[in-house]
Amino acid sequence: MIVTSGFVRPPTDASLPFGSVVDFHLTHNPQHPWAVLSRTSNKPETTVTYEQLGHAVHRAACVLNPEGSLSRGTRVGILISTDSVVYITLILGAIRAGLVPFPLSPRTQLPGITHLLSSSNTFYAMIGGSSSMFELRERIVSSLAREYDHALAVIEPPSFCDLYPKLCSHVHKSKASLPGPFLHLGSVMDNSDALILHSSGSTGLPRAIVYRQQDIFRNLVNQPTIWETGSPGEHVALMALPTFHAYGYIVQCVGPLFAGYVLVLFPPSSPPALPTPQLTLDALARSQCSFMFTVPAFLEAWSKDADAVKELKKLRKIRFAGGSLTQSIGDDLVDQGVIIQSIYGLTEGGAVTRSESPRFRPEDWNYLEFSPNIDVEFILHDCEEDVFEVVLVESETFTLPVSNHEIKGQRAYRTNDLAVQHPTKPGLWKLIGRADDQIVFLNGEKVNPEPIELEIKKSPVFQFAAVVVTRTTDTEHKVRRDGMVYWLKFGWPYISQANKSSPAHARLVKQMVVFTRSDIELPRTPKGTIPRSGAFKAYQSDINAAYEDLQRATAQSEAPGPKDWRDRASVEGWLSSQIAEIIGRKVDPREDLFQQGMDRTLRSALISSCDPQSQQLLDIISAQTIFTQPSASQLGQYIVCHLTGGQATSASDTLEGQINAITSMIHRHTPLRSAAPLQIARPIVERVVVTGTTGALGSHLLARLLKDDRVEQVWALNRELRDGGSIPNRQYASFVDKGLDIRLLNSRKLKFAGCDLTDMTLGLDEDLLEDIRNNATSIVHNAWQVNFNLGLQSFGSSILGTKNLINIAFGCTNRPRFIFMSSISVAGMSQPGLVVPEEYIRLENGASGFGYGESKFVAEKMLESARIAGLETCIVRLGQLTGDKQSGSWAPTDWVPLIVASSLAVGCLPDAVGAALWIPLDVAAGTIVDACACRESHLPPVIHCAHPRPTSWSDVMSMFGHALQPLSNRPLPLIPFSRWNSRVAEAASAASSADQSLKRFPSTKIQHIIDGMVRADETLRIGKVVESTGIEAGGIACLDMTKAVSISDNLGRAERIEIGDVHKWIQYWTDKGLFS
Repeated sequence: MIVTSGFVRPPTDASLPFGSVVDFHLTHNPQHPWAVLSRTSNKPETTVTYEQLGHAVHRAACVLNPEGSLSRGTRVGILISTDSVVYITLILGAIRAGLVPFPLSPRTQLPGITHLLSSSNTFYAMIGGSSSMFELRERIVSSLAREYDHALAVIEPPSFCDLYPKLCSHVHKSKASLPGPFLHLGSVMDNSDALILHSSGSTGLPRAIVYRQQDIFRNLVNQPTIWETGSPGEHVALMALPTFHAYGYIVQCVGPLFAGYVLVLFPPSSPPALPTPQLTLDALARSQCSFMFTVPAFLEAWSKDADAVKELKKLRKIRFAGGSLTQSIGDDLVDQGVIIQSIYGLTEGGAVTRSESPRFRPEDWNYLEFSPNIDVEFILHDCEEDVFEVVLVESETFTLPVSNHEIKGQRAYRTNDLAVQHPTKPGLWKLIGRADDQIVFLNGEKVNPEPIELEIKKSPVFQFAAVVVTRTTDTEHKVRRDGMVYWLKFGWPYISQANKSSPAHARLVKQMVVFTRSDIELPRTPKGTIPRSGAFKAYQSDINAAYEDLQRATAQSEAPGPKDWRDRASVEGWLSSQIAEIIGRKVDPREDLFQQGMDRTLRSALISSCDPQSQQLLDIISAQTIFTQPSASQLGQYIVCHLTGGQATSASDTLEGQINAITSMIHRHTPLRSAAPLQIARPIVERVVVTGTTGALGSHLLARLLKDDRVEQVWALNRELRDGGSIPNRQYASFVDKGLDIRLLNSRKLKFAGCDLTDMTLGLDEDLLEDIRNNATSIVHNAWQVNFNLGLQSFGSSILGTKNLINIAFGCTNRPRFIFMSSISVAGMSQPGLVVPEEYIRLENGASGFGYGESKFVAEKMLESARIAGLETCIVRLGQLTGDKQSGSWAPTDWVPLIVASSLAVGCLPDAVGAALWIPLDVAAGTIVDACACRESHLPPVIHCAHPRPTSWSDVMSMFGHALQPLSNRPLPLIPFSRWNSRVAEAASAASSADQSLKRFPSTKIQHIIDGMVRADETLRIGKVVESTGIEAGGIACLDMTKAVSISDNLGRAERIEIGDVHKWIQYWTDKGLFS
């Protein structure tokens, strides 16, 4: 026992069962206050002592389990409309009676309640407290009997005066006598059931979560939340929290019994007081609280009231949970001196964060620190650079009532909650939404709808906004208000503001704002929120109708089309103005639209902007057109040519046009320099500049450089993120994801810097740039935009970055080596049987029509010119990279894992002629570092990095077939690539929804690439090519590696792909949810 401020604390090691803690207080703390029932205008403040609580709990136990007639462990549902003090007492009474309480939210709809009672095998319930509850009771009993053949015995709840007769002046003294103590509880097993809570049902029917005795102590009692809430005797305002909610249970039922703080609750009334911002504030002002738990909605209401803010400033802290608080409102409260803190917990795991850390500053109010008693893993979400899913892992100090995952042999729970790390304080995390709220379009783009909805709800005319998606590639948004044009006029400025902060593919158009109607009710969860799935189902017909209108472009537009569709200047001007309206800023008609913030949804957005007389756009602009005509000027010319019968063929459609485009790009970014002999340096130590270190290859490059004794200094240059996420945090997260040694990031060799490669000075401060100019011995350029849909012109910023880096290299005191990460794609795709030597590629051979490869080819030509001018350059053409040998981390969005996932779904794998020259990431990184440090002679102009010991495609696929056996229950057979492709296409088309199709058959996202591989395989088969390690499968060009092997021991010693490697890849993809 521990005595603090006169309060004797019960043991927290589970030696005393939770149900006996009230008896402990009856003995040791009878006069210590347990709760304060705040006074009202006509009632004084009432203090409830532990003695009074103890007697009330025994009364409740006798009501719930008369004479101990129910066996220990009987589950009792509690669905009542009553005051918090009664609710808490009944829950504690059920536990004291040896029962398992199951508090049910009265906000849950009838189907959810019956599902919870039936699925949890609860046959006994206390239901009542109001006339509506009595009516609901009859419906529950009859529904259970009819739909589940489930009998339910029901009793009525006692009143406050039944439980606390001495606190009711009208109760006769004879009825206020002490109850006989309930039967001795005795010992309780750790694994015996103690409590059932239920989820909110936001994504479907609510689930019953069973807590055992050990869960109560490990997950609730021995976590920081209750101990940070208040000290013995401190008044804590908890009247705004519902007791049936997980956090309400933790801080109202558990916390006071161990930490000793005093609950401040509303006094009993009929009907029970409904918490509102004003009632809560009044109770707060009268009760001299120093700490409060509340919900975001109340904080938002108080933020608009100067008197309320004045009252809140008196509290030492306010914690909130249950949702997100608008950033601007939270910041404004903090600026006014209100101390707020976000906390996080979940029904499936309990209280998992702490908020009393010296690292927290007031401005960190929306960040969390996880409890040191809990193992938390952060899984990179869909390969986004800095967004992670929170995963709780079972340990000796934390147990999981439910699990849905496994990490390193331990039960784990993937929460679906997404978080980003603090930009400057590692270990602090901010929740940004849920993985299951992420909307994924058919084109593979994603959007988190929550920030959009929060921005819209700032409008005084909108109560609710939800983002839903159908099978289309566009978003549909709906705003809760009857009426349309009138309300849209007032609300559009807020929607427009949301557009400015949203990615281009998620911006709204007016035609897709669907309003609710008075005849269709929106569903609500027990938390009062509106689930997106339910909202979509209720308004599916309205949403589909709006989308069909958009597709036909029949909606009347406020903006007519151009004055003359056949005049290029008129069309170009109209396009520029419409695109400016869509992206929220002026556009340059000659510059690439993708670089100015537009994306592939341009076609739909433009169609929605024109009047019915301009329907010609539908037939002229295809989805692919915006990639081949990526500026307003080009798009205008394209349209006019079609309408006037002129030449509308894209210049990039012909070989001559492709060569001209490449030549133009090379000339634009390659300054004239005189020829000069190579300047070969012989430095004693290496000082390396490397760009793009937070990705897969970049992280392995950085790790290799930091471990290499030949390297003295590393400058890691990475772009700054728009949301301000720090580069060290992103690097740390990437190292963790790839199993790299995070201690290397503390090396004194390492200097991080944010950069803008499109700036002539790289966006670096003068001192850092001067340091690089004076000391760099090598520049490794790895950063590059990756998007296989874009045309050459859209890679202008990447090419400009290369130009600026080359200029910096020429300006260095001792010219450094310049090593550029190129790609096998410079040789074009679908090149069956082609072997590429380690030398420069001719101009006509680099015109592939594949924008990504062409952009790398332009950069290669820039390096070729730089070498002629005396800079020691080396182009490293990379083949297909795989997961590294240690962790197997291989991005699940790459083409190989997409094929494997589709294969698992159809039950077979594709066979192909040729070999797989796939090279592990760590081996590729070692090869590049060897190139940096090889000083015996000058570097070859070009080297290739693929696997020097190829494995036949058939052998690799057979390994996949065996490695997938735990998931497929049998080895997957191999069938010809063309048959496999047909089987996947048929299965995907038969899927019940487009969303299911993409999840089960993700290779359909890159169908054009798969089709090209199939054609190449058929070409090889028709040519009767037998299995050969000299030909790469799928039409990929084969890279000669003679020079690379001669300078890199890492590459020369590379081991063949083995079944162990494949198992690691499969495990990594499984952990990332690829096969979910």
